[in-house]
Amino acid sequence: MLPDKRRKEIVRKVNESDRVTVEELTEAFGVSGATIRRDLASLAEDGLIERFHGGALPAPDHNGSEGRVQDDVKNPSGKQAIAERAVEELEDGDAVFFDTGQTAMEVAKAIPDSVSLLVATNSPETAFELRESCGEVKVVGDSLRPTSDALVGPSGESYLKKTNFDLVFLETDAIHDDGSLSVSNEDEARIKSLLVDGGHRVILVADGSKLGKQSFREFATIDDIDIFITDVALDEEMRDVFERADVRMIDNQLVVS
Repeated sequence: MLPDKRRKEIVRKVNESDRVTVEELTEAFGVSGATIRRDLASLAEDGLIERFHGGALPAPDHNGSEGRVQDDVKNPSGKQAIAERAVEELEDGDAVFFDTGQTAMEVAKAIPDSVSLLVATNSPETAFELRESCGEVKVVGDSLRPTSDALVGPSGESYLKKTNFDLVFLETDAIHDDGSLSVSNEDEARIKSLLVDGGHRVILVADGSKLGKQSFREFATIDDIDIFITDVALDEEMRDVFERADVRMIDNQLVVS
C-alpha cells in the first residue's frame, strides 16, 4: 500500500475507533512501528489526528474531511443559545477568561454593550472578537496548536497560576457519566486545570454533543464547576450527576425561530 493511501486509512480507523495504538496499526498494515510513528507524526502535523504516547486519537472537532479542521461552527443555533444565556452572568467590571472553543467564541460575540470587562483568552480568534467589544485583550500562551487554535505553553501556565478571574467561560471535549471533564491534549488540559483553579466562578459552556463522552486527558470534574449551560435538556441520569456536585444547571437553551 502506498504511504498516502495508508495514511488516509489510518485517519479513517482513528475516527471510527476513537483511539488506536501503534501496535494495532502495525498489525493492520503490516509495516514497522517506526513507519507507523512517522505516519502519525505527519498526520498530526496536518491536523488530521491527535497523537498520544503509543497511538492516536481523532483531532478535536474532526468533521470527517481529509483536510484540516473546518472553521465553520457545528450546531450554531445551540452554541448561540448557550452564549445568549451565558452573558447574563456578566457584571460590569468583571475580569473574565474565555477558553478556546467555538462556544466560548459565541459568548464573546454576545457580550452586551452595557458591561465593561477585563478580558483574557488563549484563543487568537476570540481575542480579535473581544477586541471589538472590550478593547484591550490579554492573550495567554506561547505556541499555537494546529488542531484547535489554542495557545498553550509554560509562560501561559505561569501567568494563570498568578491570576484570578471573576468568571471563566470553560470548554471541554467530553463530559463523562462519572462527572469527569476531559480533552484530547495534555497541554490544553494543563491550561484548563489552571483556569478551574483561578476562576471565582467557573461556567462550563458545552452543547449536547459533549455529554456522555470521555477523551484522553482528564483536567477537572464537575465538582470544580459552578454553572453548566447547555442547549439540550439533560436526562435524569446526567441531571443527577450535576445535582450531586451542587452545580447550577441551565439546560434546554434552544433558539426558537
